Amino acid sequence: MAAATVQSREDTIKLFREMGLIGAGGAGFPTYFKYFSPTKTLIVNAEEGEPGYEADKILLISQADAFVEIFVALKKIFGFEQILIGAKEKDKKLLEPLKERYGFDIRYTPSIYGMGEEKWLTKSVTGQEVPPGKIPLHVGVTVNNVETVYNMYRALFQGKPVTEKYFNVYGEVTKQVVVLAPVGTYLIDILAMVGVDTTRYNKLAVLDGGPLMGDKVNVGEHAVTKKTNGFLVIEAAKYVADQVSLRPLPGQPAPTWDDTLPEAMKRLGLERYLDWHPTPKDLLDIRDKISRVKIFMHQDGPKGKPSLPTVKVGDKVKIGEKIAKPLDDGPMNDFNLLSVAHHASIDGVVKEVTEEFVRIEKT
Repeated sequence: MAAATVQSREDTIKLFREMGLIGAGGAGFPTYFKYFSPTKTLIVNAEEGEPGYEADKILLISQADAFVEIFVALKKIFGFEQILIGAKEKDKKLLEPLKERYGFDIRYTPSIYGMGEEKWLTKSVTGQEVPPGKIPLHVGVTVNNVETVYNMYRALFQGKPVTEKYFNVYGEVTKQVVVLAPVGTYLIDILAMVGVDTTRYNKLAVLDGGPLMGDKVNVGEHAVTKKTNGFLVIEAAKYVADQVSLRPLPGQPAPTWDDTLPEAMKRLGLERYLDWHPTPKDLLDIRDKISRVKIFMHQDGPKGKPSLPTVKVGDKVKIGEKIAKPLDDGPMNDFNLLSVAHHASIDGVVKEVTEEFVRIEKT
């Protein structure tokens, strides 16, 4: 087993910030901040509550050896007494071989739509109820998404920052896929690669996220962030700009967090994904096919702050080179200064720098 590049808790927290780790499961909360408060239990969230989400399971299966190493390291550095993987009962057959081969402690939860939410997951996995207005840390539990933990492995054992992202592309596409792409890959470039007719992109609506919690984005301008879990492609006419992102089918109420996943999918007309079970060999790796990226400075969820660009137009950059720094005018544990570094995700030249993003193109 390889040695981690740092060993102390303080140095690991600094590393997570400098390597640009945020919650990859959709919330985007800066990872380093959770680790100022040591807990006894770490829950690795493999719930994937939204319809059509399969990327985390593919990552967990294909990189199981890496998870073995990072679990050992996290126990040593942060003193976790137990590391539990929370997953839905519907995925038991798929994940049980990991339990048998690697000894992972997998706790299966009901296959309902909202189980991936941290408070629900904490109660289901540990039996501890998180009080109103509190978070899992207050009951001695840290929760991180599968890909976030994998990014910890890359940072600790390989010295690599967050420059790539696993996500799902599904909906009105020729074939639903799990994609591995550079952070900052343009959405419209992804759609073209999965067979969507981008000449009619103005008639499409794309949600960054799933149908209950996703946000409608600009197809021509949006790009992959470190917290992008999936892109749901639908006809623009079907979109409704409220909390429930898609219209329920005629005569049916909109789905709620208490619905089973199949019920929610059927109500939204997405039942065809009930039989979608991709494997690691189905992964679409487009990292070498991307010639431009747009890396947003504010990816860190609603509580985070924009990072500060450190490059200028004309600079040549390599993958992994820092292009933006976190706010550094105060202590790291200041909740009002939440931010992380960002890094080039392709080799190229900086073409545009604003307070909102850095744009890079291959030469």
